Amino acid sequence: MIRLGKPVKLLEWGVGTNTTNQRWIEFGSGNIVGKPKTVDGITTIIVKLDKGAEKSNSADDTIKVAQCGESMTPLDDKAWGEVAYGRLKSIEGDTVEVEVKVAVKVGR
Repeated sequence: MIRLGKPVKLLEWGVGTNTTNQRWIEFGSGNIVGKPKTVDGITTIIVKLDKGAEKSNSADDTIKVAQCGESMTPLDDKAWGEVAYGRLKSIEGDTVEVEVKVAVKVGR
């Protein structure tokens, strides 16, 4: 479940050739702006980053959205869990749009 009041981390699939150097890498953190909008089954999440982001893997637009204490880590407030998995729609300065094509639950 995506919690609107909690900070988020955005992770990208890294550039590499094997499992030791190709992994999920954090490329930004911030907060969700407004409420995610769903149109035709695609949910668009807008994240305002603490500082600008720059993707290192331009060949892959896959993004994971993680929040502290959510997903498979409900009892641990220090562990970050994946709450959404989608594709990068756009990066404009310190604002990032992520499109999620699977069902997501949004709450406070």
